[in-house]
Amino acid sequence: MKTFVKRFARILIGLVILVAGVGFSVLLWVTKPEAEKKPPATSYPVVEFRKISYAPRTFTIPTQGTIESSRRSTLASEVAGKVIETSDKFDPGYKLEKGGVLIKLDPVDYEAAVARARSAVADAESALETEKALAKQARRDWLNLGRGGEPSDLVLRGPQLRSAEAKLEAMKSDLAKAENDLSNTTIRVPFDAVISTTSTEVGSYLTPGAPVAEVFQTDPFEVRLPLSVDDVWFLKKGADNKPAGEVKIVSEVAGNLSTWTGKIIRSEGEVDRRSRSVYVVAEVNAKSDDGTAELQPGHFIRATIPGREIPHLAAIPFSAFLDLDRIATIDEDDRLRFRTTDVVFRDGETVYISGGPEEGERLCITELSRMIEGDRVDPKEAGSVNGEREPSLKAEVQP
Repeated sequence: MKTFVKRFARILIGLVILVAGVGFSVLLWVTKPEAEKKPPATSYPVVEFRKISYAPRTFTIPTQGTIESSRRSTLASEVAGKVIETSDKFDPGYKLEKGGVLIKLDPVDYEAAVARARSAVADAESALETEKALAKQARRDWLNLGRGGEPSDLVLRGPQLRSAEAKLEAMKSDLAKAENDLSNTTIRVPFDAVISTTSTEVGSYLTPGAPVAEVFQTDPFEVRLPLSVDDVWFLKKGADNKPAGEVKIVSEVAGNLSTWTGKIIRSEGEVDRRSRSVYVVAEVNAKSDDGTAELQPGHFIRATIPGREIPHLAAIPFSAFLDLDRIATIDEDDRLRFRTTDVVFRDGETVYISGGPEEGERLCITELSRMIEGDRVDPKEAGSVNGEREPSLKAEVQP
């Protein structure tokens, strides 16, 4: 009997637990919260943008070159003769002022020639005066004989008079040549110069045209500066529409940087067929701006040329271009819009445009795998674009 009671109690307890569990489950089902239904979120690609900004810009054009003398001359003897004297500075590297003596030739023969020419001039002057006196006498004789009319040119000794005048002029020319030959026995430098090489010495005999020395002008110097055809467009122009303006020159000597200020004096006027470059020539003084350094021919220098101001340019990273001249902008509805630009200059990762997008438009600088005009994006303003290199034409924004 006790066993039956225990078994019944166990069954009853199990039924109570089962009913309670079912009831609790039903209660949870009835009181469960209703989940709020929301439409699925739509995401747009995130892109960075920069605002288009136009401003006047001046480009500084970098270049380089080698210093050369503006004048280089090979001096030669104009007369024949033996070298009897040379200057104490008649060696390569010495400087001479304009008119300085290089060498002297033996002048004896030329001094004799001058003396003979002067004697010939005196004889010709005497003969001319005699002919003038005879001409006057001939006119008086004509009148004394009572002959009417004007006497003929032959009677008045006209041919003899003209011959005497011509001989005098010839003798004077001979004298001038003899004096010039005598002066040419002393060979001088024609400008302030440095001797580059010498070709004779005391005791040598020179013939006309024989080289004596090669000299070059010391100041100012010239430097040929190569520019691309595009760079030339940015140069300032003079009144003749030729390249003009200052040139800033920098050179390092013994670890010290020195600067010079030169000026463009001409353009060589043609495109080099090998390098496709245009050469402009600048003139620069030998001494640096602060007077502490001095240039020499063959000196390699770096230079920058300030260009003309271009009034309306915007700088755009090259990565923002869809093709050669199109970019993507973002409109007020955050949709992509394509714009065609007016490209002025390209250099590496920087492109300068003069028109196309409006001032303040948002330029998309993120490259998407799928770029379709009208697509919506999620724009975020970016700071400076990383990875841009310094352009060859350094643009300076003018206030």
